[in-house]
Amino acid sequence: MRGLRAALRISRRTAWRSKGRSALILAMLALPVAVVTFVLTMFATVYEMSPSQYPLGRADAVVQGAPEWSGLSQNAWGETDPLENGAKTTPYTRAEIAGLIPGSRLIPASQQFLRYLAPGGYEMGFVRQVDLRDPMSQDTFRLVRGRLPAAPGEAVISAQLLDEQTRPGVTLLATEERHPLRIVGVALFAPARPEIVIFPGSLPDSAFGPADPQQVTHGWLVDAPRPLSWPDVRRLNARGLVVRSRAVVDSASPETRFNLKIDSSTLPVLPWTGIALLQVVLAAGPAFAVGRRRRAREFALVAAQGGSPAQLRLIALADGLLFGVAGATAGAVIGVAAVPLAMPGLELWMKSLAGPFTVPWISVALVAVLGVAAGVLAALAPAVGAGRTDAAAVLSGRRERRRDRAGRPLLGAVLVVAGLAATAVSARRGVHLIAASALLTQLGLVALVPALVLLVGRAAARLPLPLRFAVRDAVRNRGRTVPAVAAVMTTVVVLTAIGVAWRATAVTPFQRDLPQGPVGSLRISAADLTPQLWDRVRAAVRRELPAGVPLVEGRALATKAGVPLGVSLPGPVGSGEQPVFFLDSGSGGLLAGDESLLRYVLGREDPKAVAALHAGKAVVLNPATVRKGRIRADVMGQQYAGPPDPPESISLPAVGVPPTGQGWTRVVVAPEAAEKAGYGTVTTLLAVNPADYRTSPATADRIAAAVEAITPHAMVRLETPRGPVDDSVALLVLAVAAAVLVLGMTFVATALAAAEARPDLETMAAVGAAPRTKRAVVAGQALVIALLGTTAGVLAGLPPGAAATRVPSGLYRPMMMVRPDGVPVVVHPRPPALLLTVPWSLIALLVVGLPLLAALGGAVFTRSRLPLPRRRVT
Repeated sequence: MRGLRAALRISRRTAWRSKGRSALILAMLALPVAVVTFVLTMFATVYEMSPSQYPLGRADAVVQGAPEWSGLSQNAWGETDPLENGAKTTPYTRAEIAGLIPGSRLIPASQQFLRYLAPGGYEMGFVRQVDLRDPMSQDTFRLVRGRLPAAPGEAVISAQLLDEQTRPGVTLLATEERHPLRIVGVALFAPARPEIVIFPGSLPDSAFGPADPQQVTHGWLVDAPRPLSWPDVRRLNARGLVVRSRAVVDSASPETRFNLKIDSSTLPVLPWTGIALLQVVLAAGPAFAVGRRRRAREFALVAAQGGSPAQLRLIALADGLLFGVAGATAGAVIGVAAVPLAMPGLELWMKSLAGPFTVPWISVALVAVLGVAAGVLAALAPAVGAGRTDAAAVLSGRRERRRDRAGRPLLGAVLVVAGLAATAVSARRGVHLIAASALLTQLGLVALVPALVLLVGRAAARLPLPLRFAVRDAVRNRGRTVPAVAAVMTTVVVLTAIGVAWRATAVTPFQRDLPQGPVGSLRISAADLTPQLWDRVRAAVRRELPAGVPLVEGRALATKAGVPLGVSLPGPVGSGEQPVFFLDSGSGGLLAGDESLLRYVLGREDPKAVAALHAGKAVVLNPATVRKGRIRADVMGQQYAGPPDPPESISLPAVGVPPTGQGWTRVVVAPEAAEKAGYGTVTTLLAVNPADYRTSPATADRIAAAVEAITPHAMVRLETPRGPVDDSVALLVLAVAAAVLVLGMTFVATALAAAEARPDLETMAAVGAAPRTKRAVVAGQALVIALLGTTAGVLAGLPPGAAATRVPSGLYRPMMMVRPDGVPVVVHPRPPALLLTVPWSLIALLVVGLPLLAALGGAVFTRSRLPLPRRRVT
C-alpha cells in the first residue's frame, strides 16, 4: 500500500506538469462516462408516468375510491389491478373522504380520454378537470402563453396540442353533448400529461365515466395535516381508497426503477458494454503511451536507483488509476449536473415538463467503476513497456533496443476463428449474441495487429522514402502503433456492421409501408371529420383536378349521432399461432358506398356485384369468408379507457366477388343496408380511381397542401411503385462519426510518432533532406495508421453486419398477411444478397477517404522546417 501511495503521488505530480496530456486523457475517459450518466439520469427524470400516477404537485396525496373497492392492494406508486368487467361502483364523496382522512383539505381532480370537436375535426384527448390556481396543483405545469382557467367553460391546452387551428381564443366542443371549452392558455404539463385541463364544473361527473382504480377518473388532491405513511395507505386501502402518497413515493424513490440490475434481463447489454469498454481503452492507450515516452528518463532514474520492474509498472499503472478515478468522477458529476441544466430546453423540445430530478445512483456508480477500469486497462500496455526500461540507454541518450515481438498471433487467430464461427451460429439467434461474437473477433484481431504490422513492414522496400520510413517506423515502434491501429479498427468494425445492417432494411423487398390502393390512385383518408370539413376537403380536391374527374367516396359505419364505429371481420382460417398482419383500414375493412367504390376496390366493372349491392347485399372480396350466404361482423364503439364494452354482432346477406388482382377493401355495403341494420355512416375516404385519371405528383402535392390548410387529421397519399428507402441521412451520420473518431485517434498516434521520429528527422536534415520531407513523413505515418485500421476494421465488420441482416425479425420471418381484400397470404421475405446490403459509399469513405484525409491533415498541420541536430552536453 505504501508503494501504491508513492506511485500515485509521482503520477499526480507528473500529471500536473503535463497539463495538456492530462487534459486529453481526462477528456477521453470522462466523456463516455458523462454521456452514459447523462442518458441514465435523464431517462430516470423524464420517465413518463402511467395515468394512474397522477402528478402530486404540492399535494400530500391523490386519492380516489369507492366502498366496493374495500380490501384492494396497491404498490407504493398507487398502481393497482383493474376491476372486473361489469363491476359497478359508487365513488366516495368529498365528505366521506374527509372523514377517512380527518383534518384534510380536498379539491376534486378528474381525468379521462374524451372525444371533442376541434377546428380540424373530432379528436380523442386526455382531459383533466382540476383547479390549476390551487397551491396543490403547483409544480404540475408551467404556463407558457395566456392565463389559467378561472371559470367553468375555460381550458388550457398542452403545448403539444397547439397548432394554427387549436390555439387560445378557440372554443372546443367536448363529448356528444358539445360542452363549450374556450381555450385561454397554453402550458407544459408534468408526466401523465393531459392534452386539455379545464376548470372544475366545466363538465359533469358523468362525462368521466365510472370510477376506475387505474385512472384518476374521480379523484381528490389531499392537503393532509401530516404525511400519509405506508400504514396509513394500507388502512385506507382496506376502506376502498387508492392512495398515491408523497411520503410513500419519496421513500420508495423512483430511482430504484432505473438502477442497473445484473440478471438475465441485462445479459444482452453486456456485449455492448464490452465493446464500448474496448473502444475507450484503445482510444486512451496512445495517450498513456505518450506519457510513458515522455517519462522515460524518470523511469530510468528510478531503475538506476534500484527500482524493480514491478515498481516501474506500478508507477505507470498509477497513471491509469489516477486518471481513471479523476475522469470517472468528473464524468459522473458532469453527466448528473448537466441534466437539470438541460431540462428547460429539453422540456420545450418535448413540450412537457419532466418529472422530479432523479439520479439512479447505483447505475451511476457502476458506470464510474467501468470508467476507472478503462483507465487502468488503457495504462496496462505502457506499464509493461515501462517495466522493460533500459536505464543505461535512456540516460545516455541512446534509443532503447526493444525485443522484436509479434504479439500473440496464435491466440489471435484462434479467437478470430472462434468469433467468426460464433457470428455464423448466432445469426439466427439475436443481435446481442452477434455483438458478443463480434467482441470475441475484435479481441482476436487486437492480438493479431502486431503480426499484421510486421507483415506490412516486410512489403515496404519498394515504397517511396516517406512511406517506407513511416512503415518501418511503425514496425520498430509497435508498442505505439498497435494500440492506435487497434483503436481505429474496432471503431470501424462497429460502424461497418451498423452500416450493413441499416442498408439491409433499406433494400429489403418486404417493407412495412405496403400499398393501400392501386398504383396511380390518390387517397384522402381521415377517421373522424365533420361533414362540413369533408365538404371543404372535397371542394379543395376538385379545384386541383380537371373538370369531370369523379371522386370515389368510402364511408364507415357510425352511430346515429355520427360517431365512427370499429368493425372486426372474420380472420383467416387456420392461422393458429402464426403472426398475422392485417391491412384493415380504420373502418375494419368494411366500407359503405356506391358502384364507383365497388369499381375502385374490385379493379373492374362487375354488373353482378353492382346488382347485389343495390339489392342490399354485402359484396365480400374474399368469398371464403361468406358462410351460408351471410357474413358476420363485430361492431364496437371507440373506447380508450376502462373495461371495453362487449361488441355487437351483425349478420348481413352477402355475395362473394373476387377482385381483379388485389382488392382494396374486404367488404362493401350500400349505405341503405347499413341504415337498415341500425347504423349510420360517415365519410372516411375520398379517392381518385387511376382508371379515370392518373394524378401527377405535382397535383398530389398541391392537394396535400390545400387539405393540410383545412385539417391536420387527413392523410393524402399518392400510390406509387415502391422503391428503396433513402438511407443517405443515416449513412451521413455514420460517416461523420467515423471521420471524428478515426481522424481523432489517428492524429493522436501520429503526433506521438512524429515526436519519437525527431532523431531520424534531425539526421535527414543533416544529410540535406528537403523541408517538405518532414511533411511527407508525418503524412505517411498518418496514412499507415489509418489505412491499416480502416481496412482491417471493414473486413472484420462485414460478417457481424451480414449476420445482423439474417436475424429473425418482423422483416424476415414468415408471417400470414391479410390483404386489404381479406385474402390471407403467407409471406416468406428473404434477406437481400450481401452485395446489395454493403454500403459501398461508406466503405469507400472508410478505406480510401479517411486515410487520405488523415494524411492530408498530417501534412497540413506539420511545420515543414526540419529540426537541426542538437549536441548533447555531458
